[in-house]
Amino acid sequence: MNHRTDLGEAVSRDILPFVTKPSQYIGGEVNAAPRIAWDAASVRFCLAFPDTYAIGVSHHGSAILHEMLNDRPGTLCDRTFLPWPDAQDRMRAASVPLWSWQLRRPVRRFDLLGISLQYELLYTSTLNLLELAGVPLRASERTEADPLVLAGGPGPNNPEPMAAFIDLYLIGDAEEALPAVLDAFEALKRDEPDLPRQERIARLASALPCLYAPAFYEPEYGPDGRFVALRRTRDGLPERITAAHVADLDAAPSPVRPVVPFGEGVHERLTIEIMRGCPRRCRFCEAGHTKGKLRLRSPERILDIARRGIAATGYEEISLLSLSSSDHPQLHEILRLLDGEFRKQNVSLALPSLRTNEQLATLPGLLSQGRKSGLTLVPEAATERLRRAIAKDVDEQHLVDGAREAFRRGWNLLKLYFMVGLPGERPEDIDGIIALSVRLAHLREEFAKGPARINVAVSTFIPRPHTPLQWAPMADEAYIQSARARLRELAQPHRYLSVKFHHVERSLLEGVLSRADRRMGDVIEAAYRAGATLDAWNETFDFSRWTAALRQVGLDAAEYQRGREPDEPLPWSHIDMGLPADHLLRQYERTLATLADEG
Repeated sequence: MNHRTDLGEAVSRDILPFVTKPSQYIGGEVNAAPRIAWDAASVRFCLAFPDTYAIGVSHHGSAILHEMLNDRPGTLCDRTFLPWPDAQDRMRAASVPLWSWQLRRPVRRFDLLGISLQYELLYTSTLNLLELAGVPLRASERTEADPLVLAGGPGPNNPEPMAAFIDLYLIGDAEEALPAVLDAFEALKRDEPDLPRQERIARLASALPCLYAPAFYEPEYGPDGRFVALRRTRDGLPERITAAHVADLDAAPSPVRPVVPFGEGVHERLTIEIMRGCPRRCRFCEAGHTKGKLRLRSPERILDIARRGIAATGYEEISLLSLSSSDHPQLHEILRLLDGEFRKQNVSLALPSLRTNEQLATLPGLLSQGRKSGLTLVPEAATERLRRAIAKDVDEQHLVDGAREAFRRGWNLLKLYFMVGLPGERPEDIDGIIALSVRLAHLREEFAKGPARINVAVSTFIPRPHTPLQWAPMADEAYIQSARARLRELAQPHRYLSVKFHHVERSLLEGVLSRADRRMGDVIEAAYRAGATLDAWNETFDFSRWTAALRQVGLDAAEYQRGREPDEPLPWSHIDMGLPADHLLRQYERTLATLADEG
């Protein structure tokens, strides 16, 4: 049977004529083709993003891996995504399995299926993707005919909720670790082709300290039903899994031939990571505490990536990506080089995340060429007291100076990001979000008629694993709803303010899943069986499926949203992200002390 020909014909005949936006399913995009034939490849890797094409095709991490793996000798890497429900229904009705986008090969025929778990709301979508591919959901039910399911991304920072469905987790950065995984896999495939599946998984996990094979670890629970320990069931495996961190960002791969989508992606631009890690480590921020020490990409390397990437894509915007771009010590030089290179091409520059430091007032001038998208600032909390408690090092005067300079240079829109539900939050902290936004809006009146437009995005604080606030409780639904109502009331007279909120029920669900133990896997599967999928989308999210699944399994959401005692075992404590628990605890104690000192 010619799997490629038969499946390709089935997709064209039975799927594409009957779905919305069929261009998102056809593959063949610019820069998408693998650089080795199927039969010539020694390792065949399918890179899966368990969300829609528009989201996945714009994901920078996936772009890194796609190009990097296809540049590796002997490796074929193709991509797959989760189709929209109309396409899923057609696939099931016509018995068409999930395919790889470029080659239209069955996903199940690949050696490895690498799944990017970027956030908790992808968990049911991951099960959906596996089922569409014909891969058994539970790792314990897979056979030699199934690919090894390897998961990476931020999700594995707490791997336990999805442990039943994943063969191997890669913890940390993949740029150096994933080629090492493929080296080991390729050697086993070549030298011991008859090695049983579970033995192959164990060998890989024992060979690389960043790999976690959950099947060989057993959780234990106390009489009260709470997690107490994780026990190894096989010798030779580590007690703790050590996250991989790229040592040199200049030497790390960055896409210079990213896929240019046929269907519309959420980001139509060239993305360049200029810095990894963060020197600030705000106490709520998971990325700042899990990405390792600060590593910088040089201006010269960034310019080289930009030249090659723009030439290969034709994009008209370059986005400089990091947790806090204004903390790059050579940011001005980076912007000067890029502006000098691309000004005549009308290629604009974007900085998605800016910290309000002393550099902020100078950045609008450096970004003033080309199209002016909104300037994005992330104060997180509106009052100095609360910012100090969460170690958000923000000087409000720097924020004012930066906004004023942006308006002087012709910007008309600011985007501000805040959180509600932070530990120690008071009513004046909620009110301060609108007060600060109004103050900044009226600064524009010094240079033009009328206040600036301000987009205020308000999310809910979620206590994340591996952060100092992992022990804090999460605010309940009643509190979050009252905070939202207060913000709407205060914003209503100010027509230039647009206040948008992260979905409350989704935030509550993320809070449950992010700190859950392995038993949550039964809830995830029950929710999926009840129809949960694409939970990040308003069109498909239904919180009642999750509450019913929790009841069915016998778990209480409040148990996972509560505060944790400092000496309480945590389900993710076997994952070593590089910062010791006693350091995190000292930082949490400083938060509590700051709040206590200020009443």
